Amino acid sequence: MRSFAALVKNNLRISILHKPVSFLLMTIAPIIVLLIASKVVSYSSSMVNIGLADGDHSLVSEAVTRIVGGLDGITVFDMNENEVEAGFQSNKINVALVIGDGFQDGLLNNTIENIRVIGNEEQNVYTLLQAILKNHLLNLRNLGKISGGDAAVFEQSVDNYIATSEYVEKSSLNDLYTEYNNSNIFLGFLILFVFFNSSAIANVVNVDRERNIYARIFLSPAKVWMYYLSNVVCNLTIAAFQIGFAVLGMEYLTDTSIGVEPGMLFLILFLTALVAVALGTFYVSVTEESDAASMISNFANLLFVILGGCFIQVELFPDVINTISYISPARWAMAAILNLQQGLGPADVSGMLALLGGMAVVILTVSIFITSKREKRFRSLA
Repeated sequence: MRSFAALVKNNLRISILHKPVSFLLMTIAPIIVLLIASKVVSYSSSMVNIGLADGDHSLVSEAVTRIVGGLDGITVFDMNENEVEAGFQSNKINVALVIGDGFQDGLLNNTIENIRVIGNEEQNVYTLLQAILKNHLLNLRNLGKISGGDAAVFEQSVDNYIATSEYVEKSSLNDLYTEYNNSNIFLGFLILFVFFNSSAIANVVNVDRERNIYARIFLSPAKVWMYYLSNVVCNLTIAAFQIGFAVLGMEYLTDTSIGVEPGMLFLILFLTALVAVALGTFYVSVTEESDAASMISNFANLLFVILGGCFIQVELFPDVINTISYISPARWAMAAILNLQQGLGPADVSGMLALLGGMAVVILTVSIFITSKREKRFRSLA
């Protein structure tokens, strides 16, 4: 284990002390981006017009319309469902909330149905409106569940919810929208840096191979598996430090709230980093030169980040691209964070987190298999 510890220490020294400026920039860049975005980037919601089509005309649908009416910076137009399309075409509205018949009955039966938020693809304010409504819809569904199917009890519970809930307070959609977008910019850059940094650290293996340091392992007490594992451990250690710094920096150095508990956010991003490290190890396993590994990793990582919705919402992708994007670990990370922002709990995103962990295991297993075959050839030549 002394040899393994020495290898980890050497990897940390190479990754940090040999490139201190790069390490520092990778660590603080997401916070700098967030600070700049919060000061410079703004989003105007003064032109947000919402078409409201209430086809249920129930106590609960009225509560939902009051939630929407409690947002500043918007204009609400009451209309029928068949007028929504014309409203979009004439630019009278750019977001529509359509509540269909049976909405309240669905909540009473523990289901959320017959409600849709329709958005103009040129603007993504509707995504934020979905997030705001989803948390309240979950609360209303829970009220229906505890009412035991009794409509009178349910309506009384909704009345109490209206009287005591904070949702009736006025909120600025502009402020919420700005904070939502700034937090997404922060996450996008953080995930981007994690992917690129993980590949760069993994590529130390190829650099050592080119400098003939790699071959000296066979003349030392260290085993080959120790060498590769030390690189992975070093990679994860640096990723954990940089993610932790970014999450705490966002929490205490900026005014932006991402709407997710810091510990949970760290877990999601660390699992994403685990996949990034596995991918970096895979790139090294299928190449023999550092330049080739860098070229492949730069292209693949950028593709994964873009497909993951870090900078472009996946809802705006064509159907084919949207389907392909499910191979990106970044998509599952962003989806898990979005679900938590919309009021779901950790148990609701556990499947996504397990999928990220599974991706890392599969990719690492493939990398180990490819590397082991290469080492056998190397030993036979040696």
